[in-house]
Amino acid sequence: MNADRFEGFYRQLKGKLLQAWGRMTGDRDMILRGKATTFSGAAQASFGRAMGAGRLLGFRRRLGV
Repeated sequence: MNADRFEGFYRQLKGKLLQAWGRMTGDRDMILRGKATTFSGAAQASFGRAMGAGRLLGFRRRLGV
């Protein structure tokens, strides 16, 4: 598990907690902020999975990443 996948998982968890807190307090802005955080975490985790697969295939070496 690389750093991007870990950070993405953390952001998804944080976003879900923000959504739950927003629902409990009735704060609509908090719910939307939680949804945005969850979405960005899913995107970062997906990027981490793609980079991990690219590393296995040797693409990162060719790209210089």
